[in-house]
Amino acid sequence: MNAKDTIYTWDEVKDLSDDELYQCLYECWNITNGKIEVWGEVELKHEKWAGVFKVRTTSENRSISYPLNVRLNIDSGVYFPPKDAKKLLDEQDKPWIKCELILARPVEREKSGNPFLLSVRTGSYERLVKLPPIEAEEILDLQEGVILNDEVSSYLTESIYNLHFDLANKKIIESLADKQLAIEEIEKARDEASISLSELSDQKNALEASRSQLQLTISAQKTKLAALIKHHQNAEQEMTRKIERLKSYISEKALFLKDFEFIDDEDFDNFIHNATPAYDLSEMLDFSSAFNGDYKQAVSYIQAYLKGQDILYPRHVIENYLTLTRSNDLIILAGDSGSGKTNLVQSFAKAVGGVAKIIPVKPNWTSSEDLLGYYNPLEKKYLATPFLEALIEAQQNPEVPYFICLDEMNLARVEYYFADFLSKLESRDSIPEIQLYSDDESAHVLSELKAVVSIISNAQAKYAHDGVVDFVKLMQDENVNAEMKRAFGFSEKDSLIKYHGDIRRMLSGIMSTPSAIKVPANVRIIGAINIDETTHYLSPKILDRAHIMKFRSPLLSDWEAIFAEIESYNFDDVSKPIHFEIDALGRRAPYPRFDREDDFCALFIDLNKEFFNPLGVEFGMRTIRQGLHYLALFTELNEDREQAINNFIIHKILPKFTFDGFKQSGSDTKLNLIDKVLVSRLESTMPNHESFTEEFSCILALRNIIDNAKANDGVVNYWA
Repeated sequence: MNAKDTIYTWDEVKDLSDDELYQCLYECWNITNGKIEVWGEVELKHEKWAGVFKVRTTSENRSISYPLNVRLNIDSGVYFPPKDAKKLLDEQDKPWIKCELILARPVEREKSGNPFLLSVRTGSYERLVKLPPIEAEEILDLQEGVILNDEVSSYLTESIYNLHFDLANKKIIESLADKQLAIEEIEKARDEASISLSELSDQKNALEASRSQLQLTISAQKTKLAALIKHHQNAEQEMTRKIERLKSYISEKALFLKDFEFIDDEDFDNFIHNATPAYDLSEMLDFSSAFNGDYKQAVSYIQAYLKGQDILYPRHVIENYLTLTRSNDLIILAGDSGSGKTNLVQSFAKAVGGVAKIIPVKPNWTSSEDLLGYYNPLEKKYLATPFLEALIEAQQNPEVPYFICLDEMNLARVEYYFADFLSKLESRDSIPEIQLYSDDESAHVLSELKAVVSIISNAQAKYAHDGVVDFVKLMQDENVNAEMKRAFGFSEKDSLIKYHGDIRRMLSGIMSTPSAIKVPANVRIIGAINIDETTHYLSPKILDRAHIMKFRSPLLSDWEAIFAEIESYNFDDVSKPIHFEIDALGRRAPYPRFDREDDFCALFIDLNKEFFNPLGVEFGMRTIRQGLHYLALFTELNEDREQAINNFIIHKILPKFTFDGFKQSGSDTKLNLIDKVLVSRLESTMPNHESFTEEFSCILALRNIIDNAKANDGVVNYWA
């Protein structure tokens, strides 16, 4: 064993701890530094086992054996990781290494029947690149029990030292070579950079020259553009002045035009007097005085008023609808037929002393002309639609709230006929204006009318002594008829009576339908949609700009709870509607400023990063600003911020949930992301969510979406 003559029996060592086993080995092998450092030859026996053979200690260069009374020679091999062995064998056949040995795993020791079984410590080995040519070989082949003399031992120690020195020297040389190579590469890169710098300098000079020339070109174009803009503005101002002069002329000649039957009584009243229908405020309760501007009280009264009309809605529906009305955004009411969508529009309008206009959408609508109408150049008249007529009527009655509802809005593709109008409504800092037809057409008709009026006025003055006072009688006079035909270049076959009718129609068209109309502040646009096989889904462009308010069958409502709500208000009389000032129903203004430090903004930024974006749900800053606006309005009639957040998610987020739930999103599917993570996150965000009604709970809506998706091949669809 070439160490202390200590041999143990199995019974003596089987119950020893690892520390005690190490101590036995240290004593037997004369190890004083607490490390079993050896060197030997590496061999790969098979794919799963490699070992170190001819093992000798580095301290005394002695061969070692396990100190058991059973012959277990360490030269049967010490386990060495096969992957490390393969690396060494790629570099050298049977390489020599220096390494540290440790006790093998307990299961391996037990399996071998050797409590002292050793293996190489991971990462402790170091390859030896040189050994003594003869002596070392002879020494390593010595038989067990032979003790090395001092001379040989010294020589072997010196050889090992020399080996390590050579290895270190080789590494230094290799390192110096690498550094020299790196220096050469740096110098090469420096030379290339110098060349590139020179080229970049040339390019910079060229770009500076181009920039100077471009600035000159831009300056010239700006001057030209400014001149064109100025010319356009002058032309527009001149056209406006021309139209105003003509309108003023018509106003001055209004009675004349009426007497000569160019305009009828209704056109006369609308154009000259701008008459509005009677709006009896005495039959209404003033919001400011009767309710002190308290929207909570107003909601209670409206709910009670509707109940008096045999119309039942839960309070949260009235709260939500009033908030959306005040937002001045597009409102879309979604639900099955008969769920009370259009009824809400009509009944709410009645409750606030307003007017509801229900405009049925046709499946063949494909452009804005189907919504607003178009100008017929042959008849010189604008052919208005019921929607445009409702806007004009609202403009003539600015103190009356108008609720214009596009019924079955998605029978046609909304983005086809409504997108242009919706783009106009996006303007929040100015009143949107819709150009219906060219101002030139209006000016042309009015100019022609001016000529007609002038001729007829002269003829009237000339023939008044004969009692000829109206157009028909003038035309019956042969002299007048002949003079009129000469003035207008008519032939004998042309009918002045027909011309009179044409002028009358054109003037009526100009008066009833102006060339441009501003969307009145008293107008709210509402869409009502059904979701079935006969309708179209709403595009992202529409969803981004609208609030979706979903309805279910009123038969599912808790009527007793509604009665209890209304009875708690204790109103004596709910027979009169409420009169709101138009500004009290919400004025058009920019959305609140985005502030990332705001709690609401921070919440939806996080939700977007964690969930909405991974799910493929588009979500922008404008949506968050819309949410800030909704939150501010909602809390004026209900302080529950959780309810407001819940409503906003239903309005703006969930309608966009249409995707393949089995598609991967990171390490999981989109459906699992909703089911396992998003629902829990919203529950923690809204701890009082169980108090929300089933109809208006985003969490219950998500669970319903999940259940439907699991039953429908993973298809996530809010509208299903």
